[in-house]
Amino acid sequence: MVERLIFVSYGVLTEDGRSLGAEVARLIRERNMRPFIAQEVHSSNDLNSNVFDGIGGCDAFLGILHKRGTVTFRDHTPSERSSVWIQQEFAIFCYRAFVEKRAIPMRIYVERGLRREGVMEIAMANPIEFESNDEVLKDVAECLAGPDFREHPVLARREEMFRRRVEGIGADEWLLLEVVAAHCVQPGNYVAYRLVEDDFGSLVEGDGPSANARWNHAYGLLLDRGLIATDPSGIGISPQWWTLVLRASRRRGESL
Repeated sequence: MVERLIFVSYGVLTEDGRSLGAEVARLIRERNMRPFIAQEVHSSNDLNSNVFDGIGGCDAFLGILHKRGTVTFRDHTPSERSSVWIQQEFAIFCYRAFVEKRAIPMRIYVERGLRREGVMEIAMANPIEFESNDEVLKDVAECLAGPDFREHPVLARREEMFRRRVEGIGADEWLLLEVVAAHCVQPGNYVAYRLVEDDFGSLVEGDGPSANARWNHAYGLLLDRGLIATDPSGIGISPQWWTLVLRASRRRGESL
């Protein structure tokens, strides 16, 4: 089974927020899943890139909004505001679900009395109000044990088939998958063969056998295994493997 990645967004300016985030991460790990905590990322990439990668590749989103301070708008009574950045992360996640045209599990916890802003105000997120951190932890534990996080038999089978397809493929094949994915912003996109072949060749030129021979071998193997697809406009990642290819590529990069 592929380890699930849960993006956890919470306030870090207070000890209360940090301790709650740590407890949520512990609950996730106890369920044999992996929390993405931006503050725990240590990478040569900038933090924003890591956050965007996390939102783009996660299997679920958990957001916890605590009171951050009071704001006053003209002709409105003062209201309590939360982290703007968490609400921006939520908006990015909503856009991803829209682009991919599928429901991705999300859970939003809002401290009672908070003002909701931006996408949070209009999205069908059904935020759960809370007064104590214990309420959040109880609901997170129940949510992680619920149907949204049970292994769906079809998804489990797809992941098993994907593992079989990528078993034994080498660095050239992964490189070609990454080049194709870099040109395609969403499932179902295709890019001209020439662009992919040129980019692949520039990345492997002067490194062992000829770029053309390596291209032919990698392209043929990926096509044979159904990981890439073609149409009159060019080459793309087979749509059913899109998310799994991105996830596997990211984890390969983290291990290098």
